[in-house]
Amino acid sequence: MHKIEQTGYGYRIVFEGFLQKDDLGTFIDEMRSTIRPGGRNFPVLVDLRKAQAFPTEAQEIIKQAILYCKDIGMDRACVVLSSPIAALQAKRLSKETGMDPASRYIDASSHSDWEKVALDWLVRAVDPDVN
Repeated sequence: MHKIEQTGYGYRIVFEGFLQKDDLGTFIDEMRSTIRPGGRNFPVLVDLRKAQAFPTEAQEIIKQAILYCKDIGMDRACVVLSSPIAALQAKRLSKETGMDPASRYIDASSHSDWEKVALDWLVRAVDPDVN
């Protein structure tokens, strides 16, 4: 399951469970109708706390989604995770799409204030990786 919503700071994408093949096509369509070029840069929070590892075909769709967002103005991303496997996948996809320098990853299991940390990065460019 997935959800895409516009927020006051940019966009929030939530994945839960296992992304099924039928869900893949609707994800891209929904993303393109929700996240549209607007002439300004925007951040994206990706919530993977309740997601399972993505199968290969889902990873390709996610890669397309990252590239689409990057092309239309995504300037920062924050991925919130609770699974080491999902973290590895997210980091690899970020590197493959060129978003790695602008992406940060937060382990929700070790940050009870994960949303504040994510928004600090997305809105105020406060890097969670700098102590």
